[in-house]
Amino acid sequence: MKRLDLVIGPNGAGKSTFIELTLAPLLPRSVFVNADEIAKQQWPDDPAGHAYDAARLAAQTRAQLIEHGQSFIAETVFSHPSKLELLDTAHANGYTVVVHAVLVPEELAVLRVRHRVAAGGHSVPEAKIRERYQRLWTLVATAAARAESATFYDNSGIRGPRIVTQMAGGFIVGSPSWPQWTPAVLTTRWPSDRP
Repeated sequence: MKRLDLVIGPNGAGKSTFIELTLAPLLPRSVFVNADEIAKQQWPDDPAGHAYDAARLAAQTRAQLIEHGQSFIAETVFSHPSKLELLDTAHANGYTVVVHAVLVPEELAVLRVRHRVAAGGHSVPEAKIRERYQRLWTLVATAAARAESATFYDNSGIRGPRIVTQMAGGFIVGSPSWPQWTPAVLTTRWPSDRP
């Protein structure tokens, strides 16, 4: 079975850590495609200066993997409508698409990126983090509804990601347990039965 695992969420959500500690060990045959990692490998002296080059290489790599029918994990903020094309292309080529949406509050996303930079990691301007945060959730909702399955994780706590909502074939399984700070586009589309 050809499978695309799409890990999406804002900058600072903990997507890379989620993949490294949770997803990659479960999917050892899946290639991991990440523009940030490509930038670090190709341009170690200036990865931030080559972010767009790395994004293009990541897109090319994803296209080649789909062309060859290879399962892979893709990590993205998912803040641009073109990202839905990846999902559609994968489907058109017989892939099962599994969405993993990593949720954190906007302020925590900003703080985590600051912490990452202080620890020597890559920077993202605060304005860009906030702009992307506001844009991405409508696209995430669309992707989750189109995917064969989707899982939403609350990654705001110190104990790591916690499943708050699961979907199959575009429908909620059980009742969502959204955190209070969950973006309204998600809680309006899929309300919780819980107070």
